[in-house]
Amino acid sequence: MAGEIVGLITDPGSSLNRERARERGVLMLDPEKPLEPQYQKFLEFYDRLLSLHASPKLCPMHDMAQQAANNLGQHLVSVVDTRLGSAGLGSAALAAADVLGRGGNEAAALAEVRRLARKGRFFLATHDLSRLTENKMISPLASRIGQALHLWAVLHLEEGRFRAAPRPLTKEQVLPHLAKLLERKFGDRRLKVRVLFGDLPKEVRDRAKETLADRLHIDSGALAPMDPTARARVGDHALAVFAYPLSN
Repeated sequence: MAGEIVGLITDPGSSLNRERARERGVLMLDPEKPLEPQYQKFLEFYDRLLSLHASPKLCPMHDMAQQAANNLGQHLVSVVDTRLGSAGLGSAALAAADVLGRGGNEAAALAEVRRLARKGRFFLATHDLSRLTENKMISPLASRIGQALHLWAVLHLEEGRFRAAPRPLTKEQVLPHLAKLLERKFGDRRLKVRVLFGDLPKEVRDRAKETLADRLHIDSGALAPMDPTARARVGDHALAVFAYPLSN
């Protein structure tokens, strides 16, 4: 409705820093505490809440948030399956907050989230193949072969699922391959890029920035630690990249 003040909410699966997110207009849920009282507290300051979460196929937070919103009733909280994960979810939350901060309404913020889900590309590279097997993302046979050969897996998230079979690569091939995939998709379009890293040395993180900057036309970018919840799913030795164009 016109004139409503809408609060933008997400969860730690976005891998956003809580204080920096708040400065950008994004509030964070605490998954270790009941969600309904947290929503009630936020509603002391906002007319409505837009609560963005990763696909329920990737994380249970969406369904937990939906139950809490249902308990509140009165359509005060809109819980959204962004069909994104980690780096993509963080990007969507910040982009939606920017829309609201410029005076846009809830519909406009949600439209921007949907645009990122359609136009953006999310890739995950991980060396912890056993974690992928535990979470039914690759077969046990593929995991055993990959571990024996010290390979990494690169996966593509689409519509909330890791759809394509993982590409096995050596450590040296991972970053050039990710840059090539993004360059092939976006060409010379101006991009925003968010990179999340697990337990990777600084030299690898620096090389990731350099490789992407050399191959892509980056308008703005961020490099941040991966949330422990995401690391538990994909392993400590992992890198997630989400890129999207500035406009359609």
